[in-house]
Amino acid sequence: MVIVLSQTEIPSTNHRDLEEELVAILLMKDGLEVSIIGDIRTITPESTDALCLEGIRGDMLFVSWYPPKEAGELLNDAGIVGRFDDSPPPAVLPIAAPGHYDPLQRRIECLDLSQFGRPIDARRVILKSLAEIKKATNSTKSPAPQSPAKSFDTPSFKPMPKRQLDTPTNDPLDSLLDAFEDMDL
Repeated sequence: MVIVLSQTEIPSTNHRDLEEELVAILLMKDGLEVSIIGDIRTITPESTDALCLEGIRGDMLFVSWYPPKEAGELLNDAGIVGRFDDSPPPAVLPIAAPGHYDPLQRRIECLDLSQFGRPIDARRVILKSLAEIKKATNSTKSPAPQSPAKSFDTPSFKPMPKRQLDTPTNDPLDSLLDAFEDMDL
């Protein structure tokens, strides 16, 4: 799951400090990937921030200064498609061509930063959400049955074929190319 932080446009050092400290903690301490975009309220469907969001394949944890419902509406206004929070997938999905990504299958969790006073509190909720989502994802996936015929004793790599020795060839074109390679021009 990708974490996206939407920075606030409000000129507040408290907001900026919380954003910076949260990103630093998630990157440095937890090793998580965090994408940072501008305020979601100012994003248009043609903006680079919208392109960044569209480029995310799979589930997303969207962190902003807006309540989850409002953040979902703002994402919709920016042209970002997905299922927000616990909403079920639509009953009828458009058929996507093979190999095409279907954004309606993507789940977008929204988190409101205004409910946290310290970055460590937001970090706890983010890590808890990620763990719950991972647990839910793992429980819905059934483990693939192991085939008894598969042997784990064989190496997982293929051996390299032996190189051919330099032998003279009977092909005149190969001989001509070899002669050109040997020339000092």
